[in-house]
Amino acid sequence: MLFILSLIALTACAQKETKSNTVNTYNVKSVTNDTTVKKVTSYKVNRKAILIGENIKLLDENFKVIKDISYLNEQFVEVIAVGTKYHKAKPTDDDCQQFKYIKIKTKELQGYVDGRKLFEPIKNAENKILKIDKNEVSFIATTYFGIGVSDDKGLTFCSMNTPVVFADKNAKYEGIVKMVKNKNYQSNYPYFELITTDVANDEILSIALKEDKYLLKIKRIYQEGEANLLISIYKEKNGTFVAEILENVPAQE
Repeated sequence: MLFILSLIALTACAQKETKSNTVNTYNVKSVTNDTTVKKVTSYKVNRKAILIGENIKLLDENFKVIKDISYLNEQFVEVIAVGTKYHKAKPTDDDCQQFKYIKIKTKELQGYVDGRKLFEPIKNAENKILKIDKNEVSFIATTYFGIGVSDDKGLTFCSMNTPVVFADKNAKYEGIVKMVKNKNYQSNYPYFELITTDVANDEILSIALKEDKYLLKIKRIYQEGEANLLISIYKEKNGTFVAEILENVPAQE
């Protein structure tokens, strides 16, 4: 009888200890999850870039939305930090949709934005800066902070559009140029760009001024074949510049 009572007591103690250990383990795990906070990691820079896109949200370092800054669309901002890692907006997004968070600053605000909506002027072989009739104009390529058409490992086969930043010193204008839709241009992409992808490549051959319009002759090289484009860039009455493709003729072999 004494042996049976001792066995019951030992079993009860073991069950009590097991329950106690289970509760403690759960609590530790819960505390760890609650105290883990993901933050943007970045390094400081001093650059400028132009915001382009709809539904542009400004975030803090903990990825929380500060405010909607869509009203800054097509405007230049200061870039003060670049994220060290690529992110996906959704876990199911394709790898080509990855991007870095970029910290921007204006006189009124600062915070992080989706790097796919920020385009930075870069040094590029296709950039053109020239003086025409006592005026200086420039066409500067841009890049964005998402996955490009290539990286350190080679081609990524990710498509991207990067607008040209156009500047006219006399007109005191620096910004992007919108495309005019016509028979030679039916794309939904609204901005003038110099294509540099694994599919095609643009090269500005010449720039001339005629009747207050800049005429650009561009050679577009495809994987198979070439085309010659004549593009007119001019200022509209509202003060903005637009680009119109006047000719798009396949090169004769």
